[in-house]
Amino acid sequence: MNCDMLLSWMTHLGEGTWISFRKAVEEIADRDCDLPALTRTLRIRLSDLGFADFFIEDTQRWRVLPPILGGLATKESIVALYGSRTPMLAEKLRSAAEMHGCRFETEELQDCPTLIRVVGGSEEIQAVASQINVPYRPNNPRRVAEEAPPIPHMLETASEEPAPLNWQIRAFDFKTNAWVDGLLPNAACEFTPTYGHSRYYVHKRHGRLLRISKRGSLYAAAMLKGVQVIEYSSDTMNLSTPLFAPIPELYSRAACLCSCRPAEILNGRITYGDVSPEVAALLMVAAGQPHPGATVPPDEAR
Repeated sequence: MNCDMLLSWMTHLGEGTWISFRKAVEEIADRDCDLPALTRTLRIRLSDLGFADFFIEDTQRWRVLPPILGGLATKESIVALYGSRTPMLAEKLRSAAEMHGCRFETEELQDCPTLIRVVGGSEEIQAVASQINVPYRPNNPRRVAEEAPPIPHMLETASEEPAPLNWQIRAFDFKTNAWVDGLLPNAACEFTPTYGHSRYYVHKRHGRLLRISKRGSLYAAAMLKGVQVIEYSSDTMNLSTPLFAPIPELYSRAACLCSCRPAEILNGRITYGDVSPEVAALLMVAAGQPHPGATVPPDEAR
């Protein structure tokens, strides 16, 4: 599939509906593909790699992000081009990089727009950015991580709502790492209508339901129960989460931008590579998880 064509189309529109995005993917994709799976993969990668936002403010809309040259977390001499772009912008970047003595690199991955990087000194990269009129953001992952809303704040500011009537109810049980029927205290819960989209809450004691995103609800519940779900190795600089608990979208973006590569599934976990200790600490603490340097008793780590 030509993902660069999809990104150019999104850049031309600027924003649109989820339905329009799915239709565009269907038109470009191979006829024998698994369309729902491909659409989900593209949505995750476009979001994780800083090209676009999806489901803005709990709506069914998307929008592309402004183009930037963002530095990687552990390699100061490398920046990547994120956000909206056209073939013309990519060619301008190539020409500017060559003019200022930088190396222009591309990497093609399946079901992902071409990854574009520039290698050079900070002064040269700044000159390249100025020439093509795109902001230069050194250590971009840290900036994104600092903007990620902390889970305690999300929980504190969540609106309290009555339980929807006649909706199917499930709660996430960290003992079995699975969704189960009914409500549990201090747990993420899902209310699903006969028709339409599910709603997610944190069910606190005394029957209080606090409206929050699906990913946020799982981490809020983990925080309330003292369960560790994010792991980080300073030796490999890999940050990982279980498949059942992907980190919130902005957290995932910060982790992916550390290496300018999508997350991988390794040993049954969503794994982000080249995550600096600084970014790992920002994300884990914001997620209500132990600091990566802390020691967690075995019975509390999952």
